[in-house]
Amino acid sequence: MKYLITGSKGQLGTELSKLFDENNISYEGLDSTTMDITNRNLVIKKINELKPDVIFHCAAYTKVDNAESTGKIINWKVNVDGTKNIADATRTVHAILVYISTDYVFDGVKREEYQVDDPTNPKNEYGRAKLAGEEKVKKILKNYYIIRTSWLFGKYGKNFVYTMLDLANTHETLKVVNDQIGRPTWTRTLAEFMLYLVQTGSKFGTYQLSNDNVCSWFEFANKILKNTHTKVFPITSDEYPQKAYRPRHSIMSLDKARNINFKIPSWQDALDSFIKDIK
Repeated sequence: MKYLITGSKGQLGTELSKLFDENNISYEGLDSTTMDITNRNLVIKKINELKPDVIFHCAAYTKVDNAESTGKIINWKVNVDGTKNIADATRTVHAILVYISTDYVFDGVKREEYQVDDPTNPKNEYGRAKLAGEEKVKKILKNYYIIRTSWLFGKYGKNFVYTMLDLANTHETLKVVNDQIGRPTWTRTLAEFMLYLVQTGSKFGTYQLSNDNVCSWFEFANKILKNTHTKVFPITSDEYPQKAYRPRHSIMSLDKARNINFKIPSWQDALDSFIKDIK
């Protein structure tokens, strides 16, 4: 199998590349400097030259708050137009596409877990664009995996865990929202799931993957900083206003991933492994 990774130098793309390296799996990695996914002609040309069997589409615009204002246009160009370009090119070479989406396709008002087939209702620009990307993939392709994930953290990019650890170096106290509930996701777990879907020949369609168990950002921060002297205090979302709306109850069902026998570590175990790794 010939594998191609878009966004290969981003947080998830780098993690996936490292996983392939560790398992001696050959692949081609492209980033924005070698293949701008908004350049349709270049995407078609590049993918037709490489002729991959599977494309792991990790390239994305992920600045959620900027997407509400200054980044609104680029958010749509990358996450929608760019994804359409990738999907069209995938079809021309008869490849499989693995597309990464988000829990922000949901509005966060449901009290139970969001099922894969639940109605979507994104409330911020990033969520709208990622959902539109999902729809492009479904319209253009038959052989695809859409994976919705949430609260991503990993070794190779900016994320909440690094932010908390950095702030703990200069702050005795921190305030973190306690009314947004969800599932953190270690990029390692997500990368392993992406490869698992392909290698096991799992049924095509939409999946949801995060680490197991749930928490608030406040609880997540407390676990991150448990071995520091920094105290974390809970606040409401209203006390910490952000440009982009964040779902209050962002818990996606993991049943479909479990049903194909993928073992999902808890977010607590994943975080412990991550902290150990970076130390």
